[in-house]
Amino acid sequence: MRLLLLTILCTLSLHTIFPQQAQALSCAELEEPIIDNFDMAVVGTVLNVKNDIVQKGFTGTKETKKYVLLDVEKSWKTEVATQLIFEVDFTWGHDFEKNKKYLVYLHENNGAYTNSPCSPVTVVNSGEDVPKIAEKEFTPTQEVNLKSKMWFKYDKDLDLLFVLLLVTALSIFIWKWRAKRAGG
Repeated sequence: MRLLLLTILCTLSLHTIFPQQAQALSCAELEEPIIDNFDMAVVGTVLNVKNDIVQKGFTGTKETKKYVLLDVEKSWKTEVATQLIFEVDFTWGHDFEKNKKYLVYLHENNGAYTNSPCSPVTVVNSGEDVPKIAEKEFTPTQEVNLKSKMWFKYDKDLDLLFVLLLVTALSIFIWKWRAKRAGG
């Protein structure tokens, strides 16, 4: 009985000290034309989707982000390069699939593109599926290849691996230094 009481007390204490955080999502209805609510719209084929763990400093909070590499066919409101990477909300964002074509509405901040969880995303099967957008249409002119930038996006936590590697290398160094000192 004491063990059960202790377990319940510890569980309640831990939930009070380290509470679970929940996020709610509520999207307001977008006013027409939809493009006016965003910095741009793009149509393109998804080349890659990757998750990345982002951490501020070595001990800061970790956040998982999802990035999508898009091969752009055309854009509205803003001219973009042939490829762009945009961030999607990991929890609420659209589940983009590789090799599918989408119409995506994006926000831009200092060259970083984001797709809000409340922005509409449309799967495009052909040129006729793209809705008419009453803004100037652009075709990408600047040829870029951003596949290498996606290579650095990695969803595994490597902190522990780096610490173990450092401790191992330091141990080997000390062991060799002591062996050299004892033999010399």
